[in-house]
Amino acid sequence: MSSYQHLENPMHPAVLSMEVDDDDSFESEYRLRIGNQVKYIIISPKTFDRDTLSFPVQSLPSLPWYDEWTVAHISRDKTSGDLRTSISDRPLAGVKCQWHHALFDCLELERTKLLTASAFEAVLHPILPTIFQTPATVIAKIARFEWEIPRIERETRAYQLLEYSGLTPRFLGHIHENGRIMGFLLEKIEGRPASIQDLDICEAALGKLHELGFLHGDANRYNFLVAEEGVKLLDFECLEENASRESMHKELESLRLQLTEDSGRGGGFIVQGDSI
Repeated sequence: MSSYQHLENPMHPAVLSMEVDDDDSFESEYRLRIGNQVKYIIISPKTFDRDTLSFPVQSLPSLPWYDEWTVAHISRDKTSGDLRTSISDRPLAGVKCQWHHALFDCLELERTKLLTASAFEAVLHPILPTIFQTPATVIAKIARFEWEIPRIERETRAYQLLEYSGLTPRFLGHIHENGRIMGFLLEKIEGRPASIQDLDICEAALGKLHELGFLHGDANRYNFLVAEEGVKLLDFECLEENASRESMHKELESLRLQLTEDSGRGGGFIVQGDSI
């Protein structure tokens, strides 16, 4: 389960992201804001019941919130039942592919709508007049936890490779958290997911990507945005460089089926109807 809670008091711990194991067999992870810092909590299985894991802040042991640390592990002693806490100040992994000049603090983004567990709409104020003259809605995508960094790394690299291709929304800059890069901003383009009626233009866009030597890797209908200016490709977490002709041929051949798929796969919270 993933969730996001709006921050009411910046000096109290507030959950920004959470990943809770439904059957409590694996660790549950939390990303919390305390003031202008972000810290992480990892809770071992069998430490709390399911309801507590969904709203954990009030049940956490006393933690030195304002000290310098990054990750706290919380578990329960199997013999005594007492809570045990281990705190670490280790550096967290970040995206290494920093190619754009613009850098945005994740805590300064004004979130307006959650799209997926790791993507959301945000209002970008014109601190950089060369990008926007007035406040504008943009799309942010982040690695909520360290295990999501490789996907954001791959996608950041993809936008660099495709910057001048005309196939993607404009890459506006990197998002950092406590100084480490963990996401990026894209322009928001008004449009709709592709359907079978858009087969020709989607084939043309995917074919152009293939001509550049890239395999998209997840060519579902929601990763084709049909807009006034044409088709834009989205979500490059699975992009493959120097792809084989065989794999590109298979991807193109599967496009017709992808454009008739109506399960909602790849459509995010809005399509799937999940509560936010």
